[in-house]
Amino acid sequence: MFISALIAFVHFVAFFSLTAALVLQYALLRPSPDIDTAKRIQRADRAYGLMAMLILVFGLLRVFYFDKGSDYYFNNYYFLTKVTLFVGIGLMSIRPTMTYLGWRKEIEQEIAPTFSETDSAKLRKFVHYQLMGIGGIIFCASMMAKGLGYFG
Repeated sequence: MFISALIAFVHFVAFFSLTAALVLQYALLRPSPDIDTAKRIQRADRAYGLMAMLILVFGLLRVFYFDKGSDYYFNNYYFLTKVTLFVGIGLMSIRPTMTYLGWRKEIEQEIAPTFSETDSAKLRKFVHYQLMGIGGIIFCASMMAKGLGYFG
């Protein structure tokens, strides 16, 4: 019982930390960031990736070894929607991550990355859509918590 609660706790903390990292990226994404801002964006993106991995690992533990069991989860519309949203959010994170990785050489040389207003606006949209997806995940989690969506 304690282990199950601990795994759920880590899963939730990772989810909220992922959300915080994404909000930070959104807040910092501006055209032509200075070197310190670019480094913060990169760190937020690394934290985002790490938290996504923790969410996945601890979520799978919950589905297959704890809580209600995999039969319940895989027969729940809201769970399947949550997984779909999580995958979609992950796919949307590729472009921003590739952009931030592309800044590495400049940042190592202490040169601020060049980043147009158009590029900034596009990446902010990607991040904004990810945050909207997180809202959808929270909605689905609320529905599941009330026992809704089970079709098995």
